[in-house]
Amino acid sequence: MINIHFYQDEDGYFKADTDAQYLLLGQYFETEVQGIVGVCVDLLETIQEIEMGDRTELEGIGNAYGLKITSKSVTIWNEFSETEQTLDIPLSDFKQALENCLIFLQTMS
Repeated sequence: MINIHFYQDEDGYFKADTDAQYLLLGQYFETEVQGIVGVCVDLLETIQEIEMGDRTELEGIGNAYGLKITSKSVTIWNEFSETEQTLDIPLSDFKQALENCLIFLQTMS
């Protein structure tokens, strides 16, 4: 399980702090999810479709980060970094982080 802490900073911005090895995951949540419940819900629905076999994968690029979800893993990469920055994590860990994020966001509203 990945240690990720969701919170709002003193200015009200959505933040996601992680251990250094998961920095791209925290940055992905801040830049792409942006504290929006609907983004979490959409991604969780896509994961459910992949787990059920209705879909094989999702791959796309958001504001600054790319995301690829398969039945086994999730890959996140920074589109604008001069050096290649990629994070591969198990699908179950990404799903758990999304579920935790959703719970946090629902308690904030």
